[in-house]
Amino acid sequence: MTTLLVGFDSAWTPTNSGALVGVLHFDDGTFHDLGAPQSVDYREAEGVILKWQTEQVPTATIILLDQPTIVKNAAGQRPVENIVGPSVSHRYGGMQPANTAREEMFGKEAPVWPFLTRFGGPADPLEPVEDTRVFETYPVLAMIALGWTLPDPRRADRLPKYNPARKTTFSKSDWQYVCKRASRAFCDRRLTDIVQWINDAAQNTSPRKSDQDRLDACVCLLVALYLAERKCCLMVGDRQSGYIVVPYGAELHAELDARCNQTGRVPSEWVQAFRLRASAP
Repeated sequence: MTTLLVGFDSAWTPTNSGALVGVLHFDDGTFHDLGAPQSVDYREAEGVILKWQTEQVPTATIILLDQPTIVKNAAGQRPVENIVGPSVSHRYGGMQPANTAREEMFGKEAPVWPFLTRFGGPADPLEPVEDTRVFETYPVLAMIALGWTLPDPRRADRLPKYNPARKTTFSKSDWQYVCKRASRAFCDRRLTDIVQWINDAAQNTSPRKSDQDRLDACVCLLVALYLAERKCCLMVGDRQSGYIVVPYGAELHAELDARCNQTGRVPSEWVQAFRLRASAP
């Protein structure tokens, strides 16, 4: 079985661009990369994925998308954002609320919906993988789960400040830190094209927002690698109101369980550890 794994830091709106990166995962556990991450809008992302599928003929495709894939609420937050938000803000990060009133992102004409329709819609992470599956992820939460945080004198840890569009808070050393952690993860899997791009990006003294998009696409892809390797992951939320998938982190799991208790939710119904199941032969 050959699986195409894709990390897509999405464009969110019709006029913006995001970034895409992909690899192949083989039955023997090895990987083959399909080039460095590239900047794309939604239309271009669809074209690249279809091209990979045509050329590589994978048995299955797993796409990890950094954008909400299930949004049914007309205002406010989804439950998953209410659960996850405190863990992000505690580390000086932010999380945008998803609702259908945000027309460009989640209204009827938002580009995410035809993209999802083309690739089978938002998939259930707890079901076996067949054909093409799209899962929602969130790079910031993945970094927390993986322990990619930094010590902070005011609190135990903080998220790296690696967004070059936020000039007042951007830290070059934080940028290099995230690049180093990502490079190590892909180097362990011998994905040389991706490693080369990340290492070059780390040496960039003036990275742009498009560089961060491509780095975030790599983080999305790393979540896909964890799924394909059948490593333990976390599903936060549910299939009715929206969910996020990230690698498993014991500390994060405990925080999210505590948040569920604080908000009157049953933790086991909203935060689930799981391993991706392969389809039957």
